[in-house]
Amino acid sequence: MDITLDLPSELAIPLSVAGYDGEKLTEEVKQLLAVTFFQRNILSLGQAAKLAEMHLWDFIQFLSQQGIPIAEYDDEEIQQELESAEWLRQ
Repeated sequence: MDITLDLPSELAIPLSVAGYDGEKLTEEVKQLLAVTFFQRNILSLGQAAKLAEMHLWDFIQFLSQQGIPIAEYDDEEIQQELESAEWLRQ
């Protein structure tokens, strides 16, 4: 699937000054879409990494840098994990 992004011509100069060419802009848009779709549970972690054209571990690190968790647990799940960890520690 190909997507075309048409930007207003008056944005060309500020984007260029900020270091954005077509390639960099495309890369960043894919990363932002991947993060958004991952956060909305539209794409899995692996699928989002593919959309971002990043290796899985690089995408996980990218999410971490953005302060985005790769897994969300409710209180009960956290308690179960802590109990399992304690059991394994003993």
